[in-house]
Amino acid sequence: MALPNKVLPGFVASLYMQPGAAPTPVATEVLLATYATVSAFVVDGNLLQVEAIPAFGQEDAMANFSVAGSRQSDKIPVQSAPFSLSFIHAWNPTNANLLLVRGDAYSGLIDRTYVIAFVEGANTVLFAFNARASQFSIDPAPGAEAQCTFTLHPRGNLFGWSNNA
Repeated sequence: MALPNKVLPGFVASLYMQPGAAPTPVATEVLLATYATVSAFVVDGNLLQVEAIPAFGQEDAMANFSVAGSRQSDKIPVQSAPFSLSFIHAWNPTNANLLLVRGDAYSGLIDRTYVIAFVEGANTVLFAFNARASQFSIDPAPGAEAQCTFTLHPRGNLFGWSNNA
C-alpha cells in the first residue's frame, strides 16, 4: 500500500514553515513535486513546535438557496471548501518563527509555504501547502505557561503530498 494511503492517527506529525520576512510561496508544481524538493523546509530552524496537528483535508461545501420563497440548504459533497488549521504554541517572544507568523497574521497579506511532516519509522510523508496566518492571539495565563493561538488558511488548491517510500 502506498504510504500516503496509510496516514492515520499514530503517526508523529510536525509543522514546518518557510523562513524569511518576505517569503515567496512555492509554486503549485513544486508543492506536487518530489519528496526531495519539498523536504528542504523540513529542518529544525523552520519547526513550529505546536501542541498538536489538527485534522485537515477538505470539507463539503454548504449551499443555501430559496425555492418558491422557502429557504433550503444542503451539503454538496462534490464541492470542497478550503480547510483552516488552528494551532496552539507555547508563547516565547524570542522565537523567530512565532514572530514571523504573528507578523503575517497582523499583515493579512503574506502567503507562506508550510509543510506537515508525518513520520512512521523510516518513512516520511510531507503535506505542503501555501497559507495565510490570521487570528494570532496571546494568552499570558498568569498561573500557567503562556501560549499563543493562530490559524492558517490555505490558499485555493495550492497543496501537495509527497513521500520517500
